[in-house]
Amino acid sequence: MAKHHLPLLASVLFLAAVMAFPSMASAKLSPTPSPPTAASPMTTPPMANSTTPTAYEMLEQYNFTRGILPQGVTGYVLHPDGSFEVYLPGECNIHASNMQIKYSSRIAGNIHAQSISSLEGVQVEMMLIWFGITEVTRTGDQFKFSAGLISKSFPIDSFANSPKCNS
Repeated sequence: MAKHHLPLLASVLFLAAVMAFPSMASAKLSPTPSPPTAASPMTTPPMANSTTPTAYEMLEQYNFTRGILPQGVTGYVLHPDGSFEVYLPGECNIHASNMQIKYSSRIAGNIHAQSISSLEGVQVEMMLIWFGITEVTRTGDQFKFSAGLISKSFPIDSFANSPKCNS
């Protein structure tokens, strides 16, 4: 019988913890990101080329705000089919309102106008259990974050600025 209540408990805990998610986006933006460490034909070139958009600027081209990525992005790869990889110098942990959010050093997924799907590398901890955020969508002035069947929406304004990683 207890097995049947575990998914419900996880859902309730996720929704309660995600309610605090927008507060993590209150930090200021970092200086212009540096290029990725690994060379690839599709990666961003050195920042001396001002015509190449940063990962944060690319988000805006897909109708997302900068604040869904933490400060410190070192580069990205964006393929013609919308699949992408974003690189951070290391794992990034953010503490926001009794909740831990973890970004891996590599974040990947598929991006299209107002939709990021198959997201990898972003997790939220609730009651000692880590849940992967798998999708982010925009509808009007709201972002909806999903972890499997569980989702929560927040005002876009809450993600105007990129959060700063904790050491």
